[in-house]
Amino acid sequence: METNGAEMVILDDELKKLQGMTECQMADESADQEENDEVDRRSIYVGNVDYSTKPHDLQEFFKASGQINRITIMVDKWTGKPKGYAYIEFASEDAVNNAVMLNDCLFKERIIKVIPKRKNIPGYNRKRAQPSRGRGRGFRPMRGGRYNTHYRGGYRGGYGKPY
Repeated sequence: METNGAEMVILDDELKKLQGMTECQMADESADQEENDEVDRRSIYVGNVDYSTKPHDLQEFFKASGQINRITIMVDKWTGKPKGYAYIEFASEDAVNNAVMLNDCLFKERIIKVIPKRKNIPGYNRKRAQPSRGRGRGFRPMRGGRYNTHYRGGYRGGYGKPY
């Protein structure tokens, strides 16, 4: 019986350690989330960026706004070609406000869009179910007679050929 009691104490201690780890991990995750939110507040989105743009080009353009920590030009993961937009992380939130004033400015013969970076909301851009646009074409089985073997019922009008 004493061994069972000792085993229970050991198991209890291990359980407390595991629970403590879980709480620490949860605290780490919330700290990471807060850090990510802070980085997002210090970042901007730059749209309509020329495909030949390099990070040093953006750094030269935005250096008057404030100290830049990181420049990320988004590229297609399959082709490696630029997607035409970038994210710039600044050292302070004041620099973000200064950079946003460059919205609709000309950069490499293009008018760029500069806005504060926003956090993606899950399901924000999800497509909604489209309502039906008419009766459509259906197939109706033959209703007697030998000459009417391929009747296709339904609405036959429309604009142009179907895909």
